[in-house]
Amino acid sequence: MLGGCAMVEKPLTPTPSSTPIIAPTAELPPQVISEAQPIMIKAAEEKRLNVAAIISQDIENHHIIYHKIKKLINDKKGTIKPFYLYRQNVSEIIEQIKTAQHQQVVAIGLAAAKSAAQLIQIPVIFCQVYNYQDHGLVNEYIKGVSLIPSVNQQLLIWKAILPDLKQVGVITGSGKQPFIESTIKNALAHNIAITSRTVSNDKEMWAEFRRLTPQVDAFWLLPDNRILSKRTLRNIINYSSKHETPLFTINGLLLPAGAVISSTQIGDDIAGKVVSRLLSIKPDNTVPGSDVEALSLAHAFVNTQATKRLNLTIPAKNITLNFERWPSPEVNATLAQ
Repeated sequence: MLGGCAMVEKPLTPTPSSTPIIAPTAELPPQVISEAQPIMIKAAEEKRLNVAAIISQDIENHHIIYHKIKKLINDKKGTIKPFYLYRQNVSEIIEQIKTAQHQQVVAIGLAAAKSAAQLIQIPVIFCQVYNYQDHGLVNEYIKGVSLIPSVNQQLLIWKAILPDLKQVGVITGSGKQPFIESTIKNALAHNIAITSRTVSNDKEMWAEFRRLTPQVDAFWLLPDNRILSKRTLRNIINYSSKHETPLFTINGLLLPAGAVISSTQIGDDIAGKVVSRLLSIKPDNTVPGSDVEALSLAHAFVNTQATKRLNLTIPAKNITLNFERWPSPEVNATLAQ
């Protein structure tokens, strides 16, 4: 179990964040844990990893991911050295990475990814970054792993909790069209239509949300801080509760505020994708494949208070539906980390 604090009982004022809770893989069914183990790319000859890891923030999310990546790299007989942006300035870190002649870089968080981009022709794999397209972080030497838990897994959970779900609304800032188009395609396989809007700021977000809500069965709230202020987030939560529009999120801290389902990342999934991308780097240091690789897994928390209020039935847990009921003492401790 990650963390050991109990959740505070008083009402929570959620803060929009692009750093989601990571589900504790120790709590997952054995079958799911086995699926979460990374599938490494087998190169013609073994690649020895000599990695520098730049870590943005002194938060548990970033530390968990780093240690999972470290374990996988050590298992491959590689080496990894951490550099912390909250302890050193960027110029010192960049100079030390160059001096030590690290061959690859992992960047955890936006600040780390922006710093790593200064390393010319040294391959970089970033993770825990949502708005990467705003910062020129993708080129032939820099690629990423998605922040968003598996969309397919989320769709399965949504449909299990709301069997009659047909229309889901989502609003994003600019630069997310490829992701939305992919989501629309995946959703169609589950007989769900995604209705999307693109806005420029939080005022547009709030206005568009109110226009969109009557047209959909539920709303998917993504962690886009460009368009989601604390005030707008609070308004959206209150409005969705008043109008009985189920809210889906990827931030577990929004469950006490009324979100029906919160889907979270699984640390082993992120680490496996990062290390697989490191192993795929070509001899010329370019990184093949998509700009940002999608995650394969998601772990959901279902708000039993909200489902009761909306007269929804929670199905039995099984290998396909990977979720926990909230509130519960175990889940409270996880979310309070």
